[in-house]
Amino acid sequence: MNNSIDSLLYQALEAVPLGIAVFNAAGNIVTVNSSLAGVFGLAVHDIRGKDIEKLLLEKGIPSNHPLFQLHTGKEYTGSADPLTSYYPSYVSTHLIKGNCGEIQGGVLVLWDAKGRQELEQAVLKAERLAIMGQLAAIALHEVRNPLSAIKGFLQLLKRELMKTRQLEYVDVMLEALDRINNLITNYLRLAKPGTPERQPCDLVEMVTELVAFYQAEFQRKAIRLNSSYPSHLPAVSLDREQFWQVLVNILKNAVEATPPGKEIHIRVESLKEKGAAVISVQDTGPGICEETLTRIFDPFFTTREKGTGLGLYVCREIVNNHGGEIWVSNNPDQGCTVSITVPCCFL
Repeated sequence: MNNSIDSLLYQALEAVPLGIAVFNAAGNIVTVNSSLAGVFGLAVHDIRGKDIEKLLLEKGIPSNHPLFQLHTGKEYTGSADPLTSYYPSYVSTHLIKGNCGEIQGGVLVLWDAKGRQELEQAVLKAERLAIMGQLAAIALHEVRNPLSAIKGFLQLLKRELMKTRQLEYVDVMLEALDRINNLITNYLRLAKPGTPERQPCDLVEMVTELVAFYQAEFQRKAIRLNSSYPSHLPAVSLDREQFWQVLVNILKNAVEATPPGKEIHIRVESLKEKGAAVISVQDTGPGICEETLTRIFDPFFTTREKGTGLGLYVCREIVNNHGGEIWVSNNPDQGCTVSITVPCCFL
């Protein structure tokens, strides 16, 4: 019976993902599991019977370490100091006492601190990156001011150069400035804390206003616009400025994807069962290959020569911060659809 119990206890020690050594009142190791034996680089049978303090000294633990206060009746729980040169560990000792308080032995427990150290390093790295991001945002703010001045003077110069050969140079420079400004805008929006200042908003009114804003672009490209709005839609809870940028980005992408003479469909619907509204923008362009669809929201991923790859990523962050969802899917016939859900606020 006793052998059976001893065997069961040893199997329990082996099953625990910790290094464990049990020692008697004289400090001699009675039993040890293979996890702790492996840390010390010894076989289990070579450790049994050894003096626990002598073993620690042999493995390079300094004699003034608090671990060696066991004989005074002091237990120890330490930090992630390297117990051996290759095994940074947490270690603790726990005394076993009799009914009268006499010390009958103790237990040494050791567990790997590598994961904790890696996490601490990751946190430090994230903090450094955050500081670098803040510095970059400050620098980009400063860069933006002279860019605005350059663009303003180029626009004045463009009027002076109408019908001259040099006009095309100005157009190229203005286009380059627009690309730089878009990149800076997206980066600053990404670096800025994303907590939206949400208020009740009329989504149909916002979409209607956006469509009117792009009307000239639709006419220029001979794109037909079909829209569908519900007769009644509860107010949605969102940050109007942030969400306006999302809708601008989505509609701009649809316009760029749709060939002249084709259509764009914009729908706003109520999802009463989910307490949300859904906006869908459907183009009639070439669609998106499946491989691209899986990466479409990845930062800096773009299929366009002049794209930054931040637009849809920023859109997803804004929508997620509003408690909504955004996804892209190919249409059965032609083109693709971007769908966005946002929560309604039932006041």
